[in-house]
Amino acid sequence: MAILFVLACFLFSETTSAQSYIVNPNKTYTYSNMVSDINKLKKVYPDLIQVKTIGKSEYGRDIFAVSIGKGSSTVFINGSHHAREWMTTNVNMNMIDKYAYAYQRNQKIKGYDVRKILTNSKIWFVPMVNPDGVTLQQTGLKHFPKNSHAGLIKMNNGSKSFKRWKANGKGVDLNRQYNAKWAQITGPKSPSYMNYKGKSPHSAKETKAVVSFVSSFSPEIAVSYHSSGEILFWNYQQTGSRYTRDHGYAKALGRMTGYDLVYPKSFGGGGGFSDWFSRVRKKSAFTIEIAPYAGQTHVPLSRFSRVWSENSAVGLYVAQEGGKLYDSRQLAASQALEKKIKAYDATAKKLQPYYDIKVASGLKVDKAFKDLYNKVNSEVNKNQAAINKLPSKYRSRPTAALKPAKTYRDNSLNFMNAVTDGDKLVSANKTLTGYFEQGKLDSTTVSAYNNFNKSITNAEARINKMYGTNVKKYATAKYITPAKVSKENLGLDISRYNLILLMEKQVVAEDYVAVEANLTQYDQQTKNAEKIRAKKNYIKYPATETFLANKITVIKGQLPPKPVEPAVDPQAEIIQ
Repeated sequence: MAILFVLACFLFSETTSAQSYIVNPNKTYTYSNMVSDINKLKKVYPDLIQVKTIGKSEYGRDIFAVSIGKGSSTVFINGSHHAREWMTTNVNMNMIDKYAYAYQRNQKIKGYDVRKILTNSKIWFVPMVNPDGVTLQQTGLKHFPKNSHAGLIKMNNGSKSFKRWKANGKGVDLNRQYNAKWAQITGPKSPSYMNYKGKSPHSAKETKAVVSFVSSFSPEIAVSYHSSGEILFWNYQQTGSRYTRDHGYAKALGRMTGYDLVYPKSFGGGGGFSDWFSRVRKKSAFTIEIAPYAGQTHVPLSRFSRVWSENSAVGLYVAQEGGKLYDSRQLAASQALEKKIKAYDATAKKLQPYYDIKVASGLKVDKAFKDLYNKVNSEVNKNQAAINKLPSKYRSRPTAALKPAKTYRDNSLNFMNAVTDGDKLVSANKTLTGYFEQGKLDSTTVSAYNNFNKSITNAEARINKMYGTNVKKYATAKYITPAKVSKENLGLDISRYNLILLMEKQVVAEDYVAVEANLTQYDQQTKNAEKIRAKKNYIKYPATETFLANKITVIKGQLPPKPVEPAVDPQAEIIQ
């Protein structure tokens, strides 16, 4: 009973583990809290949530990426580029938790169908880009090596209070590190608690990790969370359709959050993640500054409830729109590929005269044929690989378009295989008949004959795959018919030779009765061979006949003499 009780408790715990929220965002959310919650989320939602370590901070803390969703479309959300802006980690982690909870229970969040969106899309989060800076801002120097304290205090202008700290643990402002107008950024010339852009773009370990990670999967849209001010940056000098598209997204996000969109008269910024993602990746990027302006410190926890209400559906909206972008892009790729494939049909069709031959002399594979086949095959394989990269729903049209080129290619390959095997069969036939012309019957000849028979079967199978009835007839007449004649004709001698080998073994075993019986059988086989050859006008090989006759003479000479029976006198008296 005790065991059953423990088991029941365990099962109850497992089935209810996903029935409550994991993340508590209403507290000073530390790096340790985040790591613990990430592990719990992964355990509770193993089929929905993935976790990766994308790099380490300057002080060796792991930088985590967490995904939620199952679709091919991806978007990217991050938080805590700046140390004092750690409430953005609360927002990121709460999104992961609430979205997973709603997905499992098929709930909606502010009208967004969570399960539908996350089935079609995937959101990747880096909830805390700057774990060193966050830890320093929240807890001071106690979690840093003593030999670093003096340097950190110096970067902080002599203050031991780190509440205003924005930089990473080495005094580099991570949101001035990205390679987008980086050279134009002004500010401190050495490490500082804020605004030092670093020695070069992407020189900080944290920035390197983010750039490498984002480049590995190319999300459709990115959102970089910051604080504070309740404003939304979206304009990074896009033009044309990109400007119109991103402006539309920004206005939707503005309506959702209530935040004001920033319309810069001139673009003086640069170095930020969103700058880089928009300028270099050419994708939609948004920097959302949560909460009313809090000055040079973190946003008070009392603001979180309002912040969450404003931002709870942002990830879902972004994933939904990212999915549309992805689908639009994949549809365009599918259509472009279909057009490209169809345009190549004329080239692929040039193969047809090589395999759809009209005369027997066309049974050949020349260099021009091979070169064209290789060219078409390479193009078909490239196009098939491109089709395979498309989502399944966009593969049907380019797949159908590729079918003619595949048919030309496959017919060509079948023709070449048949001709190649046929030519080999002709060569094998010549070699084999040469043995019989020389009177060379041994194990090599028998093996060659057996292999020859297999080659006939293989060549016939190849010919049956050729295009067109007439082509098959030409190939059969050239390759199979003469091969089958040799098979039957040479088989007459092979059968007699095999019988001789058997008799030689019987002589050694002194089984003379069996030898006598087989000699009779041999004579019958010889007569049958003569009849068949005469009837079908098959070639007779004198050297082989001499070889076989000599073998028979030797065998007969090894038989013991037959006993002479006494003569019977017909006049002898019969005794009763």
